[in-house]
Amino acid sequence: MSSCAADSYLGRRTVAGNANRHDDPRPWAFGGHRVSETTHLAGVSGKVEIVRDDVGIPHIFASSSADLQFGLGFAMAEDRLWQIDRLRRRALGRQAEVMGQAYLATDIAHRTVGLPEIAGREAEAMDPITAPLVDAFVAGINRGIAVLELPPEFGILGYKPEPFTRVCVVAIARGLWWSLNGRIDRLAAAEAARFLPERLREDYLTPEGSDNLILPSPAFSPPHAAGTDDATGSNNWALNPALTGGSAILAGDPHQPFWVPSSWYEFALHGPEDNAAGCGHPGVPGLLWGSNGTIAFCLTNNMASTRDLYAETVNPDDAAQYWDGEGWRAFEETTEVIYVKDAPDHSLTIRRTVRGPIVNALVPPLTEGGDPPLSLRWVGMEHIDDMRALVNLSRAKNWDAFRNTLRDWSVAVFNWIYADIHGNVGYQMAGRLPLRPRFAYGYRDATNPDDRWSGYIPFEQLPHSYNPPRGYVASANQRVIPPEQEPMIYGAYSQGHRGIRLDQIFTAPSTHNRAATIAVQNDVVNTRAQRLVPAILRLLPAEDPVARILGSWDFAYTLESAAPTVFETFMFLWQRAIVAAHMPARLRDLVVQQTGLGCAMLLEPERPFFPEGTGAVARDVAAKVLDTLCDRLGVDGAAWVWGKVHLAHWKHPLSNAERSATFDIGPAAVDGGSHTLRNTGGELPPHNAASGAEYRIVVDFAEPDRFLAVQNIGNSGIPGHKHYSDQFVPWLRGDYHTVHLNREHISVQSVTVLVPT
Repeated sequence: MSSCAADSYLGRRTVAGNANRHDDPRPWAFGGHRVSETTHLAGVSGKVEIVRDDVGIPHIFASSSADLQFGLGFAMAEDRLWQIDRLRRRALGRQAEVMGQAYLATDIAHRTVGLPEIAGREAEAMDPITAPLVDAFVAGINRGIAVLELPPEFGILGYKPEPFTRVCVVAIARGLWWSLNGRIDRLAAAEAARFLPERLREDYLTPEGSDNLILPSPAFSPPHAAGTDDATGSNNWALNPALTGGSAILAGDPHQPFWVPSSWYEFALHGPEDNAAGCGHPGVPGLLWGSNGTIAFCLTNNMASTRDLYAETVNPDDAAQYWDGEGWRAFEETTEVIYVKDAPDHSLTIRRTVRGPIVNALVPPLTEGGDPPLSLRWVGMEHIDDMRALVNLSRAKNWDAFRNTLRDWSVAVFNWIYADIHGNVGYQMAGRLPLRPRFAYGYRDATNPDDRWSGYIPFEQLPHSYNPPRGYVASANQRVIPPEQEPMIYGAYSQGHRGIRLDQIFTAPSTHNRAATIAVQNDVVNTRAQRLVPAILRLLPAEDPVARILGSWDFAYTLESAAPTVFETFMFLWQRAIVAAHMPARLRDLVVQQTGLGCAMLLEPERPFFPEGTGAVARDVAAKVLDTLCDRLGVDGAAWVWGKVHLAHWKHPLSNAERSATFDIGPAAVDGGSHTLRNTGGELPPHNAASGAEYRIVVDFAEPDRFLAVQNIGNSGIPGHKHYSDQFVPWLRGDYHTVHLNREHISVQSVTVLVPT
């Protein structure tokens, strides 16, 4: 195959001072793109044009699909080369090699999970139609490395990027899927329920808004829907013409922890099989959100479980052996060296069972004496056809073709929303979901046959909906179907508050046109506060300052209101009081995201929990809220308003005092919060906006040849470039730019022509 093996890539060491050191004396290039420049390059069979619009989106034009992918790879290298090199290093466990000790933990995690080996196998197994397109994409990146000026990060760190291979692209994608669906700490948090009295475990495992479902069920009762509150999440929806008063409208906004550069990359493909635009992931071909003028699509993370942790039984007479289900077997053991810049090399020993690697080092121990060996089984360790699906998604022209493409989708499990020019809307859950005979949220028993995977849920049985009677489909990381419905689907879902807000809006008697959809994406009403503030007020004296501030609140997270600051501080301290009451101190940071129990105790304060009574603890928490805010912000209540404390500030990993003005973005006040549709999840305290929508798309099929979009910072990853942060202010304001599918309407900033040598 054209790509190198994963172990070959891992074997190359590039550190400051070696032969790959970047000694280019030229100053950093902070200017714009080349204008109307023709470059003769090997690797293309015909002319490729890269037409950039006024926000730096590359529109790639080519007469063959391979050349189209070459052009995309070249454009991505021009905009995001250091980012995609970092993503490659992150997935393959090589960040510490160039960035130092602070990145050793992520290298250990990705090596332990086995991402380098997985990527090597998958690159070899790629289907013969998709593989040449991925190779062309890789060739475009490598030509960019060869002829373009390197971004400044390479000079700062003292190395040059190695050539990309098909292995690298697979690794970047699989690293993303792991970050979205791995989250094995949530399995540990679920297992920690055993430390609670049995009467409390159900509430501990249940999301706060578990009554909200993507596909509603009139007979649904909410228990047993494990969830967590990680302060972020994504939204998407599609509305049919009866609701919009015109044509179908689709909207999506993926939420991630904020990165510099942004997690997503905008581009457009115009070729013999493609005419689509939207955004995808840096370092990977294919659109995840977009429109081709006939259909549009977007996704949210489904959170369904594609992984299990198994408690292994060790041979009491030989600690080097475990029970494999039929007899004692020796742990497979390998040792790898992780190079660490400016520090000693790290020797990593990885043990594996027939189920997967031992991952105890990646989750906190639940017992003081240590847990048994925990092996990981994950769908992402198997062969999947994610690259084929990525390439083909934007080529579908109807619902059936779109669903057929998603048959190839295995991991991460996604909620796909669909709309088309004919007014149809649809929802499809897609992913390879294991069948398990026994229901469980925590660790599984490696010796129990009922905990083994017995196959996978057939695609036709995965939840889906096409043109539902209510006129819309929507998701916000909440549970899809009732837990008792077959086939049984479960995972660590979000709290459901954003889903509740979407239903509030879309079931209201109104015309939900394009302007209304934009308003929904920027909506800052918090239904969690709607649900919990009345319960808090019942526990506090009317004269309590916290009660006075919350009592007059409209539950909107606006910049001028102090109530969001007070409410978030109360819930932060309340949740810690909840976990401190019954959980061992060593586990409190692990379980603090399990907020269902804290919500239940506010709504049902008469239940036995605190020895001194729920009301007494609520009053104590309210007093601590005042102390905390006075200590941090001063006694002047004007300093408590959300706009003073909820700031978006992106710091580049290589920023310092000298580089901050060029490398960093912000700080700036931003409205919204963790549970609003305009999701700007925070670090609590100090309430900074640390995550949220890094991209927004609105497709109105009244104008099928264009749509609206905005990123949170910009499309270029080069610090100081004019498109590095030019979308930050529009994102703050809730503004959008127009993306065109027809060349004649593109506002051309520059044209680069690539022709064969």
